[in-house]
Amino acid sequence: MINIRKRGNVYQYCFEAGKVNGKRKQITKSGFNTKNEAFIAGRKAYDEFINGVTTNECNMLYGDYLDYWMKEYFEINYKYSTAKRYKESFGNIKEELGNYKLSVLTPYILNQALLKLYQTSSTKEALRIGNEIKDISKLLGHSRTETTENYYITSTTNDLIKICESIEKEIDINLRDKF
Repeated sequence: MINIRKRGNVYQYCFEAGKVNGKRKQITKSGFNTKNEAFIAGRKAYDEFINGVTTNECNMLYGDYLDYWMKEYFEINYKYSTAKRYKESFGNIKEELGNYKLSVLTPYILNQALLKLYQTSSTKEALRIGNEIKDISKLLGHSRTETTENYYITSTTNDLIKICESIEKEIDINLRDKF
């Protein structure tokens, strides 16, 4: 929702952009001569905000950003083994999205690329062996992990047989008769 208010002789638009570090973030701009001008500009800014359109051009590639983020944040704040596992899992993502500029990436492009990645057997396996479903949900912008599970994780009869075989070896019980 866009709020318009008068500030002195000019008008200003304002809308909520969510919370950052527990504090409300608002996007505002002032200096419009009429209330209608402020509303039209506010509507355009709000639509760009919702649809992921950015006005600032960023020439950094997504692959370079992942490398930077991994080095400057993740490796500093997480254990070595966790950082190593994430770095390995980023290989497929960098291959698919690494040549995109940050300024052109939208949630739609990310979702489509990740859906394509996680539908291949190697990436499904990567998801199973170490990537946290909560991290993938956050990356995709899903508020519930169930949404991510429904779209990206599938189970086949062959998967169940493999699991049964590994459990049977461990506890020496025949589980396949139950299917």
